[in-house]
Amino acid sequence: MRILDQLVEMVRVVHALAGKVAQHDRDMAQQMKRACTSAALNASEGVHAKAGKRRSRLEDAVNSARETLMALRLAGACGYLSKTEAAVAGQAVDEVIAVLWTLAYGR
Repeated sequence: MRILDQLVEMVRVVHALAGKVAQHDRDMAQQMKRACTSAALNASEGVHAKAGKRRSRLEDAVNSARETLMALRLAGACGYLSKTEAAVAGQAVDEVIAVLWTLAYGR
């Protein structure tokens, strides 16, 4: 599925940005990394699961992706990332959230 490739790319980008954030706030950087990795792992489990477990895992993935998005926004607001870096990465995460939401709840 294409979403799984998007999630791998999201993790790559967020982990790279977390390296910059860690120079200022190690805890925030670790939380960013955990949240985006959790989104990817739960989504992978969800797309291959059946019925109730599918929705549950995809909901978890959506929530972790939202946490990732907020972490990027906060990192930008705190000046740990440039506004452009935070906005570009945030847009990509927002697109992932939209796909995961559709997978979890339909159109």
